[in-house]
Amino acid sequence: MPILLVFAITAACLPVRWPAPLIGDGVNVAVGFTAVALFLSLSISITLRTWVVRTLRASPARKSEVAETYIRIRRIMLFANMGLVAMCIFVFGWGWFVQRTFVVFDTHESEFLLAPFAELLVPAPYFAILFAAWTVYFDAERTIHQTSVLGPVTRSFFTRIGYFLHHLRQFALMVMLPVVLFVTQQTLARFAPDLTQTDGYRLASVAVVPVLILFMPLLIKPLLGLKSMPVGVHRARLETLAARLHFRCTDFLLWSTHGATANAMIVGLLPRVRYVIFTDRILDELPPDELDAVFGHEVGHAKHGHIWLYALFLGLSMTVLAAVLLLLDQQLGAAGVKLPEWAKDWIALPPVMLVAIYIFLVFGYLSRRCERQADVYGCRAVSCMNPDCRGHDETTVYPDRAQGLCPTGIRTFVRALDRVGLVNSHGDPEPETERQSFRQLVKGFFGWLRAWQHSTMSRRVAFLLSLIGEPERERRFQRSVTVMRWALILGLLGVLYALGDAVGWHELSQVL
Repeated sequence: MPILLVFAITAACLPVRWPAPLIGDGVNVAVGFTAVALFLSLSISITLRTWVVRTLRASPARKSEVAETYIRIRRIMLFANMGLVAMCIFVFGWGWFVQRTFVVFDTHESEFLLAPFAELLVPAPYFAILFAAWTVYFDAERTIHQTSVLGPVTRSFFTRIGYFLHHLRQFALMVMLPVVLFVTQQTLARFAPDLTQTDGYRLASVAVVPVLILFMPLLIKPLLGLKSMPVGVHRARLETLAARLHFRCTDFLLWSTHGATANAMIVGLLPRVRYVIFTDRILDELPPDELDAVFGHEVGHAKHGHIWLYALFLGLSMTVLAAVLLLLDQQLGAAGVKLPEWAKDWIALPPVMLVAIYIFLVFGYLSRRCERQADVYGCRAVSCMNPDCRGHDETTVYPDRAQGLCPTGIRTFVRALDRVGLVNSHGDPEPETERQSFRQLVKGFFGWLRAWQHSTMSRRVAFLLSLIGEPERERRFQRSVTVMRWALILGLLGVLYALGDAVGWHELSQVL
């Protein structure tokens, strides 16, 4: 959920005049009720941690049941904590307390202004909850990791500090980096307004995004503590497969999670700054053919240009939204409509909410289609040219550039998906029945919400298995994705051209 979390934290950092406490009055109420909310969240975390540790120590055979319940409650707590922090800001007056307390006197403007970067204190209750949760849940996750009915576990787990830093690194890179850039821009607008009105500043503000996207892989390696995959069987096999698929990257990186996660990913737009990352557990858990299929999936993202597509789509979408808001402002001004004071205090919030909904719905759909396309490429990467293939052996010849698609290749990738899902305890929705229980509905909802970018494992598997013996179905799917991509990009370009003419290109450049 990193993208949606970015929008939630960004919304809390907006220049909005947050309301005073709706319950009681004064600073003591704002701080006191917020402290109570944090204590409530921490108490639930400690209770869950204690239940996991005590249950597994008493009954190690219940590991699967306990782990599934633990993961499900933690996912629920993610949204519950966000709602709790929203109450702190809107109802208990925490946002009002920050804006009232953390101010500095600006001698140039002869007024008090919010202190530099003080916006980050508005979502501070969420940061406190998150940091406390990492500290508390360490004991639960270490116990789950070390519990086995088959004998002692040989793989070591994080130290408490290592576990905390592992999560902090991901949070800082994937969530806080864009938030800090946004807050930096707001701080400059308050204390150096003349600078922010210059063409050089606007050009730098626009250029920082593509530059960051291009060179982000160079930051990921040191920030996440990634290391080059050592010379050995895994690296040799991946290099051989990369050569067969005509795929280039800078390096294969190993992400040490102490067995916490089985995952793989690709980062980087250009081969010279492109990395393929594997966690330690996915290398340990997957047999060679399934690991090849997972690597093929990541290569599929590059071969189909998905990362470029995402960057172009998001850039155009944000520009179109800015043009829409500018047009609305111009129309209201021309009609002589003046917003009431209360509306001016909240005017910055609706656009961010609109963008979040747009990203969730439109980008989510685009991402799921691209993910399915990468799944097909993963199948092709381990397929031969025989559409009626009944199995592979040492004599099987695999075509260059993943040109084949056979039943064995499809089933190999499906096994890899199932295994990764099992290892990570994804807990997809239970099979549908004519009348689902409330528990099934809740579990299904959170499963769908969690998979908004990838789709659920069960749907991905069902689609891939439907391609066996149906080559035309795969071709129709590929055509539909191509049409969707062009329609989406050309549609955004057309809308942007019309809006640019309507609001004026110079005026639009001023607000970007």
